[in-house]
Amino acid sequence: MISCVALAQNDNITYHQDPKINELMGIYKMYNQKNDFLDGYRVQIAFSNDRQEIYNSKAKVYQDFPDERAYVAYEQPYYKLRLGDYTSRLEAYERLNEVIKKYPSAFVVRDKIKEK
Repeated sequence: MISCVALAQNDNITYHQDPKINELMGIYKMYNQKNDFLDGYRVQIAFSNDRQEIYNSKAKVYQDFPDERAYVAYEQPYYKLRLGDYTSRLEAYERLNEVIKKYPSAFVVRDKIKEK
């Protein structure tokens, strides 16, 4: 038989933290409570490095799909026109089937979406 004895020290650990860290954590928590964005999907309709072209396309998209919200995202060097706030991929693909009739180059992308 093997016997084993474990000994541990009962020392207290003290740490010092700048009070501004707690203040920053409070600000971060408040930001996250106000933030109404979730992980989700959108249908990307167009992208271009010409800002005006994308905003003109956005106006046309609102005429074609008045019940949907359109968003312009900028990821250097491109402006991207995206449609909708879909929580599931299936929901986004259902909408894509309608969108692709008018915008054949459209496709589904992951994005941060607004809470409904």
